[in-house]
Amino acid sequence: MKNQSKIPALIVGEIGLVRSIGEAGIPIYVGSYYPDNVSLYSRYCKKQLHFPHTTSEAFAEEMVKFGKLQGRKMVFFSDDDRAVLTFSRYRDRLSEYFYYNLPDNSVVEDMLDKRRFGKVARSAGVPVPMTYMPESLEEVTKIAEEITFPCILKPASKDDWWHPDFLRLVGPYRKAIQCDTKAELLQYYQKVIQVSKKVVVQEYIAGDDSNLFSVNMYFNARKEMLAYFIGHKIRIYPVHAGVASLVETIDNTEMRDLALDSARRLNIQGHFNIQFKRDSNTGVLKVMEIHTRNSLWCYLATGAGLNISAIAYYDMIGEPYPFKKNYQTGVKWLDIAKDIKGYKDYRKKGEITFWVWLRSLRGKRVHHILSLRDPMPLLSDLWFIVKRRLERGVDEGAAPPH
Repeated sequence: MKNQSKIPALIVGEIGLVRSIGEAGIPIYVGSYYPDNVSLYSRYCKKQLHFPHTTSEAFAEEMVKFGKLQGRKMVFFSDDDRAVLTFSRYRDRLSEYFYYNLPDNSVVEDMLDKRRFGKVARSAGVPVPMTYMPESLEEVTKIAEEITFPCILKPASKDDWWHPDFLRLVGPYRKAIQCDTKAELLQYYQKVIQVSKKVVVQEYIAGDDSNLFSVNMYFNARKEMLAYFIGHKIRIYPVHAGVASLVETIDNTEMRDLALDSARRLNIQGHFNIQFKRDSNTGVLKVMEIHTRNSLWCYLATGAGLNISAIAYYDMIGEPYPFKKNYQTGVKWLDIAKDIKGYKDYRKKGEITFWVWLRSLRGKRVHHILSLRDPMPLLSDLWFIVKRRLERGVDEGAAPPH
């Protein structure tokens, strides 16, 4: 359907978000700090913008400068926590140039800092794992006497560990570290605080990676739910502490209702995703974290018939949404590069066989980068991989994601 209003969207994010908005006939500008972000090379990208790092005030200043040049308001989208946080902090300056839908800044800050999130969510009655915020080795030692092992060690913000020293001190990047003993917790804590002192220690929720789920919702400014979809994370990479590599759409009333209740207790609006893990011992769902943005694999919903990103666009510009609002279950999203690496690690751990892995890929699928309708992102990704390896000889699997 051709968009009549022609209000463009500025996307600071990944290829799935670009394709979701682009396939709805909405004109798109793509901005990124990373010149090798494949979203810049999508057929839907009408203009490439190279921003300063999204954690800096300079990013907001460049957004204002670009907004002035356009002479009209645009719709802001991002699936990058750092860009969302910076936009939120400078929203008063940016609101003249961009339509957006975010919770109050204090809520954004609470959701994206795991130390604040654990405290705020527990106070609001949201079912989260027990979380500790140590400030010293002495405090971690005391926590080790109270907590049940295994436990989890995490950064307060995921990009706190996106640092070259993490690889040298700890090993390949991962979102969290499972510590099976007191000695491991103390050992890893002393390593990771050399990268960032902002960490949390969290209760371990029993269950393998297939016990992970993500409820993705969009609330309008009146906090009414306009759309949702649920993704079941079949595999992640790095295994046991990474990002999704194979996800399947499901529907589950219990998860949907718990996500609705949690979002309302925490005063959330706009795009958000709530990460759940089902305890394999008790069957209880726990909220692991919440992001005030799309999932990186939001294109799964688009492939399943629900363009939740386009719903948000039309809501923000105040026009009726012209597409359907339901989705098909059993559709899969695949990041084949990560999933192959993940399969190898799961196999080494004795958790999967080749035939089980192969069967899991059956059925209707959409892909992270691969698209016959939009081939340049894949070609550019292959070129950048070759270029980086020629220049640095670095194993791409050890590098943190953007």
